[in-house]
Amino acid sequence: MDNNTTVDMSLINNGKNSTAAAPPASKIFHHDSRFRQFLVSKPLEALRSKPRLHWLLLSLSILSMMIGTVVGQLLTRFYFAAGGSRKWLSTWLQTSGWPLLAVATGSIYWKRGIKLTPLTPALAATYTALGFLVALYSFMYAYGLSYLPASTSGLLSSSQLAFNAIFALIITRQKINPFGWNAIVLVTSAAVILALHSDDEKLPGVTRKEVVLGYVMTIVAAALSGFFFPITELVIRKFLTGSSRSGDAATVLLEMQTLLSLISTAVSSVAMAINHDFLAIPGESRRFKAGAARYYITLVSTAVSWQFAFLGTLGMIFLSSSLLAGVIMALEIPIGSIFAVIFFGDSFGGLKIMSMLLSLWGFVSYTYGGYMDMKNKSEP
Repeated sequence: MDNNTTVDMSLINNGKNSTAAAPPASKIFHHDSRFRQFLVSKPLEALRSKPRLHWLLLSLSILSMMIGTVVGQLLTRFYFAAGGSRKWLSTWLQTSGWPLLAVATGSIYWKRGIKLTPLTPALAATYTALGFLVALYSFMYAYGLSYLPASTSGLLSSSQLAFNAIFALIITRQKINPFGWNAIVLVTSAAVILALHSDDEKLPGVTRKEVVLGYVMTIVAAALSGFFFPITELVIRKFLTGSSRSGDAATVLLEMQTLLSLISTAVSSVAMAINHDFLAIPGESRRFKAGAARYYITLVSTAVSWQFAFLGTLGMIFLSSSLLAGVIMALEIPIGSIFAVIFFGDSFGGLKIMSMLLSLWGFVSYTYGGYMDMKNKSEP
């Protein structure tokens, strides 16, 4: 190991010297490409050797993702329930909060004298493709949520864990242990049970055909989201770790999210212009059941909450792995479903309870499998 590397390798040597003192946080975040690459390539081992600042960032990422996703989902459902009908507008709101991050990122870069990551043709093409992917699954998610109760949409989204695990196996070569396969079967079964329960899930004014379309769009959105996580981890591993830039983990995340959100918003903006959604906003605000003021408050709050969710997701992928992001998303499902019952009066009958229990069982199984993997790898 050369003299420029500041990581105490005893901390990441299979967990044997776990009591060794952690290196200073300032050294971790500056010119420490090997440790960051270790974080992405071997997340379970890296979690045992993270300094306190990494644990703090990871905890904040989890909290940001959970709060942002649950609040964003509820606000999106409220928008449709109160008379909103613009699906591309709802899609646009999921990424249009990027100027807030752009200002924060620019301020940090200016104060610290940090340079942007070199935008090579390959990285630019990758960001563009990922931005289109975000816009696509955001639209499908918004489309499904416009026809389904928030609790049903959330439970269907739990199938993202299964897609995430399978794509991680293919893309990032993450091994799936028996507990992981058990989780995949459980969350898939939960989605199937909800499909059988669809006759009782129709919202007022929604046809049977629209309900079925909502189910299909939500599951496809979950599949695309499950693909996004591991492909983003691969991009971070290939382009953003081990670089010679003078940034750190936080600034890399802000930069990446700003660019992805910008591209996705541009795609949604074109679709909105074609669909005349921008021109329809004033009229829709006047027809909004909760009033015009709350209409605009809902739009702004939705945009901000989804940015928190997106930032937390990328934070977990950067600091740990795409699989952890998928597991945390699965944990959000019952939380969001319970809030949907409280705020929107969604029905919560026997089949939906069974579906939620299966999703929770899948989450516990997947988490326990990860714990056992970490325990086995830490043993001599």
